[in-house]
Amino acid sequence: MNYANLTFAHGNGPYSRCVEWAIAVNDVRQERGLSRLPVVVPLVYPKEDRQKRIMKEEVESNVSPDWFDKHSDEIWLDKKQGELLGQLMFKGKDYGDNLRMLVRDYQEVEDETQKHLNGKRKLENFVSDESEQFDLRDCKFQLGLNNRIQTGLPNQFYTAGGAGPFDEVLRRAIADDKIELDKESMRTAIPIAKRMIKGQKIIFSNEPGVFSYDANRVLRDNEQLTPPFVHSPKPNDKELPERGVYFLASGIDGVRESEIYNAVADLRMRVYTTEFSLNALPEEIREQAKEHLLKPSEINNPKIVAQFARSGWSEVWLSHLAEKGFITPPYQQSDDPEILFNNRGIEKLRLGVVLREDSRKALERSVELASKVGDYNKGLIDRFRTLDGIRYAAERVVDCIPN
Repeated sequence: MNYANLTFAHGNGPYSRCVEWAIAVNDVRQERGLSRLPVVVPLVYPKEDRQKRIMKEEVESNVSPDWFDKHSDEIWLDKKQGELLGQLMFKGKDYGDNLRMLVRDYQEVEDETQKHLNGKRKLENFVSDESEQFDLRDCKFQLGLNNRIQTGLPNQFYTAGGAGPFDEVLRRAIADDKIELDKESMRTAIPIAKRMIKGQKIIFSNEPGVFSYDANRVLRDNEQLTPPFVHSPKPNDKELPERGVYFLASGIDGVRESEIYNAVADLRMRVYTTEFSLNALPEEIREQAKEHLLKPSEINNPKIVAQFARSGWSEVWLSHLAEKGFITPPYQQSDDPEILFNNRGIEKLRLGVVLREDSRKALERSVELASKVGDYNKGLIDRFRTLDGIRYAAERVVDCIPN
């Protein structure tokens, strides 16, 4: 039985967007008279059903509330592949340590993964939890988001989800004087980073994305650009008491010191956040914020005027697609190097503000920029005929694998 395999980097966003990409590919296949394929998802985060819960929330929010009712046999979980992939997820004390662990562990994990994929295995249905045997040698194609392993499966497609090909991020970071991370670890990791995406039929990079600051960058021979790799946030009419700023502040240092909370209060606005960022807020703000928790996909609410978050592209895209202000803290040496590149692109494209100035001025400036970002979005539509990079890439995949 043919199937589609998924593989992805660490965090909740990569597996969520990768599943949405697979669903979009199946939608296109169905529209073209082809069968929907089972989708095999490595279960990397089984604890407390974290990955399953978030996948369900994201698909129901971004695709359809009844999608799993209509497609109960489409998503299958591969626990062993997830266990192996989890060994390569970043979990060291800093970026250099993560790279050293990756170099140390990579080849053994790749060998074990390819061995696992070269046989018949029991997989678990996402909806029913029932097991069924798959011959994992029957893979039709693979979709990867910022891949962390070379599976050896046929017909591989890759997107970095805004982050750019890993080997290029490392090369640019080594050459950048503003980055003081362990550059010897970066050099050692480059051959592995190249191997992870060797032989891709298409590398989908995104516009805007990590290298948008560099107008002279040349695409690779197998590289294509797509619009933002998220579904545009749907209008949200949840009743909120007053205008405010949406905070995804978990894990960001220096937020309290930036005076951004005071700036929100001075402008008579309110702090909104999501459940997983709640504990990062000061206690006095946390009590108020927990009364009206919002998912990131609910940012397109008329009462939300701006978002404060680290400059990962998923957050930037949601802001500019919903025409909201975007504020991000400056790059710190503890950040991944692409954060520095992202900040440069955000400023160059006028999609948001890096918080180097007075917090109130930064917030006001971000709202001013948001009032003009519709022109940027219109430019993307003129170029790609859509703002939905997931659907755009899905159509290109089915063009390549037409049966």
